[in-house]
Amino acid sequence: MAPVDEEDDSFLLVVILETHEDLWSSLADESQSAGVGNLSLTTFLQQVLVFLNTFLALNEANKLVVIAACGDRSEVLYSTASLHRESQGPKQAASSGNASEGILRKLHALLQEQAAMPGGDSARPAVLAGALSRALCLINKAQVGSGGTGGGRTLGRPRLLVLKGSPDATEQYISVMNAIFAAQKVEVVIDACMLGAHDSAFLQQAAHLTDGVYLRPKHKGALLQYLLTVFCGDALSRSFLELPRPAGVDFRAACFCHRRAIDLGYVCSVCLSIFCENVTECSTCGTAFRAGRTPASKRKAQAPHTEMERTINSSSL
Repeated sequence: MAPVDEEDDSFLLVVILETHEDLWSSLADESQSAGVGNLSLTTFLQQVLVFLNTFLALNEANKLVVIAACGDRSEVLYSTASLHRESQGPKQAASSGNASEGILRKLHALLQEQAAMPGGDSARPAVLAGALSRALCLINKAQVGSGGTGGGRTLGRPRLLVLKGSPDATEQYISVMNAIFAAQKVEVVIDACMLGAHDSAFLQQAAHLTDGVYLRPKHKGALLQYLLTVFCGDALSRSFLELPRPAGVDFRAACFCHRRAIDLGYVCSVCLSIFCENVTECSTCGTAFRAGRTPASKRKAQAPHTEMERTINSSSL
């Protein structure tokens, strides 16, 4: 974990919101039937906007970027990362911190545009990988623009907060994991708040690998309380807090052939592609596997007699 700067608690926060209306209609129905409070899109936005303005009010040097993930695209709703707020007066900084109006205006236009698309397009799962990649690019741009480098600390340790409600789309596994590994390499923390009925393996792994926090609130109607107490503090404050930790992390991978989450599979020894079935050729790199491979259960009883056979058996896994 990166060292904590005790002198400067300002940092850059990028928030990714999953916003398509079909998702929030289903979440509202689930919340009411489970008796955990109403969480409609309107209620969600009201609580998130309070959280965002609170974050900006905590430190005049804080930077904020809000990205909407809706269907097959992501859109920047608000950004202060490029503003030189240190050169503004207190009144100007306070007015620029009021992000509500700009976010609601752009989000309303985005939802209208999505609603006008051909049937079914607006109901697709949000492309999480695209939103994560865009967020990482904006973080790098903000750090370079402020005099830092891709892994710099000019704005403190940057943080990504993902507010997601839809189930994981296993077809996005490769691109999402690439984005998570990129965030880990440049030491960007990924926090996740899962609002759906089931946990997200993607977000669990993201939080685990980047020293972030993963949370699936029990009372979704009280989302604001969770946001303020868990996700609002800077890195120094976090070192004094007992933050929630998941009971476990789902490390299952998705196969490259059917994009299904699997517990046990076959791995190509050349490119490490994962398959749920015993295939004769790797669809990723084209490597041909030896036909009629012996299952693992029988291979133990048929130990290879020579070093060449041992090499062949190892390369065919």
